[in-house]
Amino acid sequence: MIYMILENSKFRRSICVFAVLLSFFIGCTEPFEAPEEDFEDILVIDALITSQEKHQEIYISNTFLFGSTVQTENGASVSISDDMGNNFVFSEAEPGTYISDATFGVQSGVSYTLSINTSNGNSFRAGPLLISQDAELEGIIPVRSTDDNGQEGISILANSFDPEGEAVFYRYDYEETFKVVSVADPIYDLVVVSETPPTLERVAKTREENICYRTQLSNEILIATAENLSESRIRDFPVRFLPKTAFELRSRYSILVNQYVQSRTAQTFYEDLRDFSNVRTVFAQTQPGFIKGNIVAENTNGTRVLGLFEVSQVNSQRIFLEYEDFFSDNDPPNFIRDCPTDQYPLSSPILFDLIKSGTHKYRGEEPTPLQNLYIVSPRGCIDCTVYGTTEVPDFWEE
Repeated sequence: MIYMILENSKFRRSICVFAVLLSFFIGCTEPFEAPEEDFEDILVIDALITSQEKHQEIYISNTFLFGSTVQTENGASVSISDDMGNNFVFSEAEPGTYISDATFGVQSGVSYTLSINTSNGNSFRAGPLLISQDAELEGIIPVRSTDDNGQEGISILANSFDPEGEAVFYRYDYEETFKVVSVADPIYDLVVVSETPPTLERVAKTREENICYRTQLSNEILIATAENLSESRIRDFPVRFLPKTAFELRSRYSILVNQYVQSRTAQTFYEDLRDFSNVRTVFAQTQPGFIKGNIVAENTNGTRVLGLFEVSQVNSQRIFLEYEDFFSDNDPPNFIRDCPTDQYPLSSPILFDLIKSGTHKYRGEEPTPLQNLYIVSPRGCIDCTVYGTTEVPDFWEE
């Protein structure tokens, strides 16, 4: 028996999957260490292909022991074929990440088959699959709310509907982008002009470091179902909760929500993933067992596979919001970190070391009168590129 973490480092949903692969003794209270020789190598495949016309991506890795590094699957041959005679080849752009050579999007009424051949001669296959039913993403609504712990904040809710009544299983993920504004916008820098002797000089700043944009992906399994309902409608499904104190709300915030209508197989797969994620101990009373996906091994040396091949119509909506839209207390969240100030003479060895090491930045203010002291703060308070990029996203609106 052994307890392992399965993680695909590029998993779209950034999900860590907690898996108990072999049987456990229920009720055991003695300390337990799983022997490494019982480790089971399992291929992990994330293959979501959508209707968006783009370079599609597939991620392949392997299970690894707790505490070790992610084991990507390199050098595999990956392709997707359809029943119209098209074959889409994927090339490895970086370890474990395979991107289609040509742009394409899956189409309704066309079936798709995934083929993977690993460098050690193993073969895996999934499909043929058709797009599941489609549904309209009617709206993404932000509302002021309170969570189960009594914490005040903003809930992002999704509303979906299929007028044909065929869509049953829904899944959501999101991409959030927010503005990071430094606590100071100096027009001067302190730079090292000599190390022997240690010498700093104040110069005009040439690099933009005041306003940046940071993007984060969802890391939750967000699934809903209209099964046993009178209509195929999802009302006010909670996609994201932002506490009032969340740094993301300090300046302008945007969220892009993606909706997928999926098959029962996919729904069951994500339900199992969610159950595994909720297992906090290997001795929990409920052990879900091995997750079953829809990718099968054709010719292997006994390697098992954990993963899912999906083809899905995707519907997306983006919204923007600001703290002041919901709270009138004029008390936005604190900066992402504490920003203390320190003062040193220009000739101070401590100041020289702080600037040279890059841990601190000059706040750009005039040296203090009489004492001629220069004020500095931790780099992350002055240089927003610590958290994001100064490049304005194409979709950004003010």
